Amino acid sequence: MSTTEPTTPEQKNAEQETEGASGSPLAEQPVAAPADLVVTGVTHDAGRRTLLADVEVRFPAGSMTALSGPSGSGKTTLLSVAGGLLRPTAGSATHGAEPTWTGTGDPRPDVAFVLQVYGLVPVLSAAENVSVALRARGVAPEAADEQALAALARFGIADLGARQVEELSGGQMQRVALARGLAVGAAVLLADEPTSELDETNRGHVLAELRREADRGAVVVVATHDPAVVEACDGHVALDDGRVVLDEAAEAPQDRPTQDTSATDTPATDTPATDTSATDTDEAGSGEVPPVEDAPAPEAPAAAAEPETEDDHAAFRRPPGAP
Repeated sequence: MSTTEPTTPEQKNAEQETEGASGSPLAEQPVAAPADLVVTGVTHDAGRRTLLADVEVRFPAGSMTALSGPSGSGKTTLLSVAGGLLRPTAGSATHGAEPTWTGTGDPRPDVAFVLQVYGLVPVLSAAENVSVALRARGVAPEAADEQALAALARFGIADLGARQVEELSGGQMQRVALARGLAVGAAVLLADEPTSELDETNRGHVLAELRREADRGAVVVVATHDPAVVEACDGHVALDDGRVVLDEAAEAPQDRPTQDTSATDTPATDTPATDTSATDTDEAGSGEVPPVEDAPAPEAPAAAAEPETEDDHAAFRRPPGAP
């Protein structure tokens, strides 16, 4: 809570809007007006080199979209243009019918980044790095400090809150950057390789937390080289040499099976092993006709192997029937 009481109706209203009607942290509040992030005809040149060439893509609200491609394909540039860090040479990026580029290179308050280089302030502690982002969005200092520790706890590093950033490992810094990006409850979350420094367990936990952001109604875009991350997302856009070479649109949230939202954090042991052998035993009263013992069933012919086809993006495609 603020250390000074608001003295005018305008100040009271502003404080209520910041903390939410119920006083809940920003990270817990649903997106007020979910809207897609739309990139239209974007080209971005750096000197004589074209980093993006006529890119057209839509990132839906309430969904996780994977952005893949080889190194140098334009993933980071596309995230930067989409979130308003870079002004495109041509074309535009809009969210809620408003351009994300504000003319300064600073992202809008409703846009949050998780940078590949972390973007943390070395002279601040882990908790202070998160708290600063909350204060910049109008959260009172005491509330910001409390919410910062809660954000770190989401990634299992609340005990590192007082530690200086320069004392942290790469994986710990990555989780601090994630805590900062998710703590502000943004309507657009753009994460650049957010699991590159993490082991499989922490990767699954991070994906579950990103899923929670999408469930709030946020646009979530994850740039990655990891096929497991691609499979965990609802949609997939692939770049090569600054051009879109694959665009598998994400399903609308209402069209996705409900179990998909927990796929990344549901252990495989949840399904009892005995279920897989249910068809191997006969139960009395099942109503099934027992097989004739003297006439063994003929063996089914082996299925013909499907011809192999070349697919440059096979490593990034989800198999048929996958969530």
